[in-house]
Amino acid sequence: MQPENLEELISANDNRKTIYRFLARIYARELTDDSLKELAKQRDLFLSLAQVPEIRGTEIAEGFMTVAEFVSKLNEQDLSSVLLGLAAEYAGLFLGVRKVPPHPSESAYENPEHLIMQKPRDDVLEIYRNMGLEKTRDFPEPEDHVAIELQFMGHLCEKTNAALNEGSLQDAKKCLEVQRDFLDEHLGNWVPQLVTDILKSVKVDFYKGVAKITRGYIETDKKVVEELMDALASSPTTNRKESQT
Repeated sequence: MQPENLEELISANDNRKTIYRFLARIYARELTDDSLKELAKQRDLFLSLAQVPEIRGTEIAEGFMTVAEFVSKLNEQDLSSVLLGLAAEYAGLFLGVRKVPPHPSESAYENPEHLIMQKPRDDVLEIYRNMGLEKTRDFPEPEDHVAIELQFMGHLCEKTNAALNEGSLQDAKKCLEVQRDFLDEHLGNWVPQLVTDILKSVKVDFYKGVAKITRGYIETDKKVVEELMDALASSPTTNRKESQT
């Protein structure tokens, strides 16, 4: 993926935002009746994402195909029973019921006792605050929970595009630099092991697909961010709004 102009760069960031926010939502809480119905409507989107040239044939594509297959069968099943099964699986994977994986936070994966609220939490909290963000009170998990770290990446994608639309290439560059560093120093360091633990314990295909998307996408996105930074560096520095007048 080599964006040739700002419009392509903005489109690429929109796609990245969509995937990060999809993943964040899944890890944040159990699926509800409404969210399950919404996922069923997105079957074709999942199938199309699996066929994107840069994704086709990768672990990401395998994950999207697994999710698409799962949601395509929902019309043939009793949704209340499906929701109960998904809730039990969420508790087993992410609420510590099975102990594998341990708590889905960076702190738990950065110390042998799997303790939470350790230095990684403090580190990411400082990063969030430097970007003008605070965790909402309605989400009780620590700031280095996988859902929050993924949501942060989605926010940065949106913030990058806001800067591009305003013609502030320097602010966009700063946002991409924060994304690059966050992938290298945080998500990329511990989420692959989280996914390995999920795949050891998972019983429901939906979460198996989500785990594969997560691992594959974080690894792929490291390269994508570098390409976006290169594309931005080669873009004209002229204010887009001025160039359109």
